[in-house]
Amino acid sequence: MERAQTANKPILTTMANGRKYEAKYAYDEWMDNTEYHCHDFYEFYIHVHGGQYFGLDNNMYLLKPNQIFIIPPFCMHGLSATSDILDYSRGYLNLAPDMLRTLGCGQIDLDSFFRSYTSQGQYTFQFLPQDAEDCIDLIRKLDTPRKNDALDDFHKSGYLIEILYKICQALRQAHPITSNVLPNSIIQEVLTYINSNYTQPLKTEQLAKQFGISVSYLSHEFQKFTNRSVYDYILYRRVMLARQMMLTDLSLNAIAYQCGFNDYSNFLRMFRKLMGASPSQFRKHVQQLHR
Repeated sequence: MERAQTANKPILTTMANGRKYEAKYAYDEWMDNTEYHCHDFYEFYIHVHGGQYFGLDNNMYLLKPNQIFIIPPFCMHGLSATSDILDYSRGYLNLAPDMLRTLGCGQIDLDSFFRSYTSQGQYTFQFLPQDAEDCIDLIRKLDTPRKNDALDDFHKSGYLIEILYKICQALRQAHPITSNVLPNSIIQEVLTYINSNYTQPLKTEQLAKQFGISVSYLSHEFQKFTNRSVYDYILYRRVMLARQMMLTDLSLNAIAYQCGFNDYSNFLRMFRKLMGASPSQFRKHVQQLHR
């Protein structure tokens, strides 16, 4: 039995080849936790089977079959478990915000529609089994090789509209699921504090003292919770914030400072490590995409 490995390298934050959507149904017999990460597109994640917990920013949810998560851009999230994850199956649809607006066909701003839920902390809902099955079936249809054919693209746009309509209908009928699992309340408090203060000077030793725990305990439990070290998590959040600010008129020096980097060379090094390009190269690329 081959084990699915999580990457010990930066998780990609843009869709392949500049695409506006990705759809995938996936199954793994055995896999590890995933690193907490974020990206600049929406993810609609439908849980089918396996797994234990799903973390979103400061919240942790017990996974149940036919549960959908709406993950907005730049929301930290990841899969967690106290043991190996077995027979894990799920479907997901990734969509760029501008693609969402286009798919509303001038009748509804789907970006605003979904933000209205997530801005109130409503990230996950329980689907009826048939609704979940229908959405997974549409994801499978979308998860086929692209033919570079306008008619095929048009056909798949129909599938996208259909799945989003089903999700919108389900959200209006379903009750939101609240965060219902706190595997470690202290680490949850630490994570909440970091998420609110990561642009400020933070050190593992300071956090451990503030929350009355040892450095070794904090390091071990935080790693288990997010699959990242405290230091790595803070740097990742700072770089993702910088990435988010690349379309503003702020200078790169100002962005670096506002994201918590007092040393531009350190910002340059960490940004290049995570993004695979320098801040100036990345900004140029992003500006070209949004022309």
